[in-house]
Amino acid sequence: MSIVNCRQRGFTIIEIMVVLALMTSFLLVLISNFPQIRLNLSLSRTVHGFLQNTRKIQNTSMKYKDANGVERPISGYGVYVDMSDNKKYIIYADKYPGNFQYDLGDYLVSVIDLSVIEPGIIIKEVQNVVGNNVSINFTPPGPTTTITQLQPNQSNVNIIFAIEDDLAQERTVSVNTSGLVEIK
Repeated sequence: MSIVNCRQRGFTIIEIMVVLALMTSFLLVLISNFPQIRLNLSLSRTVHGFLQNTRKIQNTSMKYKDANGVERPISGYGVYVDMSDNKKYIIYADKYPGNFQYDLGDYLVSVIDLSVIEPGIIIKEVQNVVGNNVSINFTPPGPTTTITQLQPNQSNVNIIFAIEDDLAQERTVSVNTSGLVEIK
């Protein structure tokens, strides 16, 4: 008669329960932080979208086609930020002959409404300007960068985006008069 070894390889119920408890704890931490993670991603998307829009208009041609496909002469393109509505910014074509800033006579290329595309994100502040609004205008060829209402001895404007419910969470886009557009 021989003795059979009954010992089998595998996991004990205790080991499985410990692993499940650790995984559950990790998932609970992740789920509890999900709204904040989502808002941080929205903030990053907004800042990068503003950066891309600004660089796109910086490289755009000297002609503008309206909604009907009619080509209109322009003096450049720009971005307009007005803090009276901190959830929108405007991309415009400066109507020829241009004045290097946004006004009601300019062509609206696009109105970017953050409350629609990235709810919970606002434009917190515009720094280095006199007043509460700024036009950043790019005039070909080159292009030449004009920033309206820039404070004396300043060469850049900082546009600060933030999470509406947590203004300490912010990202900054800086544009200088040489045309450099960057995230700080």
